Amino acid sequence: MLLAEITYFTPFVMRPLLAAFSQLDTGQLEAASSLGARAPRIIRQVILPESLPALAAGGSLVLVLCLNEFGIVLFTGAKGVTTLPMLVYSKAILESDYPGACVVAVVNILISVGLYGLYRMVSRRAGA
Repeated sequence: MLLAEITYFTPFVMRPLLAAFSQLDTGQLEAASSLGARAPRIIRQVILPESLPALAAGGSLVLVLCLNEFGIVLFTGAKGVTTLPMLVYSKAILESDYPGACVVAVVNILISVGLYGLYRMVSRRAGA
């Protein structure tokens, strides 16, 4: 379950980081290496300070997405509503029914992929 969450949320952190790395001035890296700085020091004093805002943005985005999965349902007080991620969580963690949780997770994946395919088909036909 944890590996699936990491796999799902990794792109939301990596995209801002890749954008920050693409804007990094290579002159700073060359100057630091020509002054004798080794790779760990260059990472710690040049790359990390430049990438911290992007890392914070990616982390905030992941936090919002995680809260969206569980928080909205719990926050709005919808006691009788069960979403698919909440059903997977309750089956796996609360009931220890791992085969049932896997079935619900596969259904969730199939619905997500199907909706994405439908979106792509409609956007292609609309010429977007």
